[in-house]
Amino acid sequence: MKAFAVAFLLWTVGTAQAAAPLDVYLAARDRHIAALNREAEAGDVDSVSRKEADARRELEGMLKAMVGPVTVRGFPADGRINLQTLLKELGFGMLDGIAYGEADNQRVVVATTEELLRSWLKEHRDWWPGLGRMPQDPRAAFGEEDFYTQAISTEASVARFASVPVKAPGAGFAVAMLAAARQDIGPGVPDRIVLSVLQGGRVFVAVEPVAAPIAPIPACDAVWKQHEEAARRAWKVFSASNQDEARRETLFKKATGLEAEGDRAYRRCFAQRSVTESTFQTVVRQAQALIDRLPLP
Repeated sequence: MKAFAVAFLLWTVGTAQAAAPLDVYLAARDRHIAALNREAEAGDVDSVSRKEADARRELEGMLKAMVGPVTVRGFPADGRINLQTLLKELGFGMLDGIAYGEADNQRVVVATTEELLRSWLKEHRDWWPGLGRMPQDPRAAFGEEDFYTQAISTEASVARFASVPVKAPGAGFAVAMLAAARQDIGPGVPDRIVLSVLQGGRVFVAVEPVAAPIAPIPACDAVWKQHEEAARRAWKVFSASNQDEARRETLFKKATGLEAEGDRAYRRCFAQRSVTESTFQTVVRQAQALIDRLPLP
């Protein structure tokens, strides 16, 4: 009986160790994050920089083993860890995966696994407190601008201008959009395709500049100008106000709210009208071609 108990214990430990690469990776990542940020607070910048580089190399090796080999025609063969930094600063908290492409992620394919994605979504449920929750279902998350901003963008927000109809092969799921990375709201045109695909436990998040430049849509510019004028009047009232702080805060929120609504109205117009533009079908074909090049199971 004692021999059986010992054998069972050894089997249990061995099985747990062999079956938990996700847990091993997450524990290592979080351990490095905690240690590096403690040392950063102490002010030893050179030491932190060296240790962070070593930690990222270690984590990159673990991620490559989990993700497996990836080859996408038109993208670099050598991948790098998608985590921009392990320090809690700009660029922290990006999607755990391997990135194939440009360092600024303007043209990139990020490969990960469904279990890594689901773990990341759980961690990012309230990443920006008070600004909306991250959907926990990958299919829902793929349609959210915040997903792409947090997962792959380091210095700008990803803004959707139009959905792009695409198909995933087999039983997979895919979402694509015309988008722009920006640091301010207002009129502009999308300059890239952003998409995500989930199939057979593999996940790809990809960004590619549009092959055909997208032209402004005059009718949508007119929509923005109408809202811009209303916001300008609100800002004028705010600037002239010498009332108490509570009242000024109300006026400030009104002005910024009008600007935000103008931006939403502009992009709603763009989404509706862009599908009739001559370049839209070119965008659809480009997005589908990118999906078709991904090494899906």
